[in-house]
Amino acid sequence: MANSATNDKTVNKVALCSAIFAGFAYVGYSVVRTAFCRKLGRREEGYPEEHRIYFRRLSQTTQTDVLLGNLDLTGTGKVVLRPLTVQDRIRELNLKARMFTDTMLAIQATTGPSPRHGPMPGPRSLQCSPWGSPRILSPVDVRHILSSRSSENLVMLGLGSPAPSPVKRRWTRRSLRRQRSPVAQSAQRVCQQEEAEKLLRDTEDELRLRLEAITHRQRVMAASEAKSLVALLHSNDEILLERTLITIANCGTFAGNQDMLREAGCLFRLTKLLTYPKTNVQLAAIKALGNLALNEDNQKELKDAIPVLLSFVNKEQPLEKLVLCALVTLTNIAVLTEWHDEFYPVFHNLYHLVDSASPQIRLQALKLLINLSCNEDMVPSLLAAQAPRRLIYLLDLTMNEEILLRVVTLLANLTKTTRELNLDPAVDLPAEDKAASPDTMYAAIFGVNVHEKIRSKVFVLMNQHPNEDIRVQARKMYEALKS
Repeated sequence: MANSATNDKTVNKVALCSAIFAGFAYVGYSVVRTAFCRKLGRREEGYPEEHRIYFRRLSQTTQTDVLLGNLDLTGTGKVVLRPLTVQDRIRELNLKARMFTDTMLAIQATTGPSPRHGPMPGPRSLQCSPWGSPRILSPVDVRHILSSRSSENLVMLGLGSPAPSPVKRRWTRRSLRRQRSPVAQSAQRVCQQEEAEKLLRDTEDELRLRLEAITHRQRVMAASEAKSLVALLHSNDEILLERTLITIANCGTFAGNQDMLREAGCLFRLTKLLTYPKTNVQLAAIKALGNLALNEDNQKELKDAIPVLLSFVNKEQPLEKLVLCALVTLTNIAVLTEWHDEFYPVFHNLYHLVDSASPQIRLQALKLLINLSCNEDMVPSLLAAQAPRRLIYLLDLTMNEEILLRVVTLLANLTKTTRELNLDPAVDLPAEDKAASPDTMYAAIFGVNVHEKIRSKVFVLMNQHPNEDIRVQARKMYEALKS
């Protein structure tokens, strides 16, 4: 028993001594380690601060985004990561945003949206600052820009040129110039007329020589040459007058000449010549006006010419050449919606031409109707007018492709807009333009007795016609009739 107690005391003493020894050993180790680390730290002082790696996070980014600097190899062989500052990073983002915005605006400029359905309504800011990100187009805006509405404008530059496909949109030149007031326009026209008449009296022989030179060199004219042509339009010589008009029509195919001739007062004089007593001068004046109409600034001055042109279409026994040229010019004017309201009196007669006129006039009347149908404000009046009596037969597979394409395109525009606007024939069709109820274009398309027949015809065209453009337009029409 005594031996056991002695052994326990010995074990306790050994454990206590071991703990004390371990404590001293740990303290000594700490002192030695601290001393050696300080020496190593002083050896490392040769490396500059820039060799440290920085990770900076920009505000309003996802939690996984880490912005690293540029890699730089120094002479020591170490890789240095220099971080971008917040200002530098925002500048980089602003630059990319501006490039993206420029691209989207360029896409918008080539599509030409309708004024009532602009792709980006309301103001927007693209201002950039070092401390603020720009407002760029949202993905919704982008999809709206890249989509296209059914607005097939058919423009014919000449009577012998092939007609472009109505499936493709035509770019129209835009201008930011302000329109002058009517009083200022009237005063300017009087001044231009007096100047042209004086120039003709004083230098007629020289003007004839200049006409010869311009006729043989079709190019962009100088302002003085444009004034010379306008001066010759005041001549009483019928042959000289017709030749000048033909030269203006040819030169009017250049965009620069369109502006020059407008500034010289040509449009006002051409409008006056539409009522010239000789048919050959009237035809030349209509053709010249048609070429100059393919310019937005010029169209602002064509309001007075439209009633005269419509009168050629509305005559009871019109001359076919005059009607055809007038339709071509009216089609060019109707590319833009500026004067669409002036066309209401001719709707019934246009449908009549589609039904019974010669193939050339029928085709041109359809082109004009298509341009008007691209404006949804005109659709109710187009549906209220008296429809062609042989409309359903115009949808046959055996119909001439040029005419069939225009018929299907016109009907696709009308049916699509009718469904989109949910037009009610009893309420939305204007009474002043409305034919008898069974004879309206609305009844010819959506009438109880013909609706299924029209759908069947369109279904066959959509699936069997070899022309791709016709199939595309037929599918648009079929979808509108089905909904």
